[in-house]
Formats: sequence, structure tokens, C-alpha cells
Amino acid sequence: MNNVRVLFVSTFYGGRARIAELYAEQFSSGPIEIFSSGFESGPIRGLPLVVMEEEGFNFPTDPLVTVFERYANSETYDYVITLCDEASAEQCPMFRDSVDIVYGKRAKILPWSVPDFLALKGVPAEKLQGSREIRDLIKEKVIVLLSELYE
Repeated sequence: MNNVRVLFVSTFYGGRARIAELYAEQFSSGPIEIFSSGFESGPIRGLPLVVMEEEGFNFPTDPLVTVFERYANSETYDYVITLCDEASAEQCPMFRDSVDIVYGKRAKILPWSVPDFLALKGVPAEKLQGSREIRDLIKEKVIVLLSELYE
């Protein structure tokens, strides 16, 4: 059986996508290749690092290869999972349409609505709690995805 190739994509620098990639690598038990991308290139900082370090991960902060660079390199995937927040001003439909244009003919696109760390409001403790909720939501979705892929 060939490896299933999965790409997680989120807006901006790809913090949510990298979290999904780390959990998928941790929980995968079958033939799968896992990648993450953002729409922009830049270092991942702030709350994603904090909440993943709480879980014992050494969170890489180096910029991800953008989804456009992966496309230019002719990379193909079986699944492309988009992580954007339907409820925010993140322009989720435009983001998903762009991903579909780039990969929709070759991959199954799975939309996940996941809040953005940058949209969190409140005092630092409230933002930290919101970040934990985002992390845990991504973890749950990854576990469900992997269970479906291995059925």
C-alpha cells in the first residue's frame, strides 16, 4: 500500500497547520506522509508555541513551505485539510477556494473550522485558555481523521 499524503494548510504563517502536523505524526500508525503549510512565509511565534510546549512538543518555529511553493514544486497530496475560522473575518471562503483551485483536482479537500490564535480576545490568561481550546480541538480532529484513514 502506498503512503497516504496529507497536507494541513492554515492562513497566515501556518501555526494551526503545524499543530495538526505534529499531532498527526504523534498518533499515526500507518503508511502516511504528513506536511503542513501556511499561506504566508514567516516564523511561527506566540501562543501556538506555548500550548504545544505544555504538551511536551518541541515546536519548530521556522517558516513553513507555503502552499504556493508546494504547488510550484508539483507536490501532490491525497488529502488537503484547511484550517480556518468560519466565524471570524479570516476570509475563510476565499482561502478555501484558493486551496481548491490549487489542489482540488488532485486531492480530497477537507474543511476544518478552527479558530485563529490571532483572533483571541481578553487578558493573557483568557487568551492562553483559548489557545488550549484551539490546540485540543485540532488534536481531536486529527485523531478522528487518522481513525478514518486507517479504517
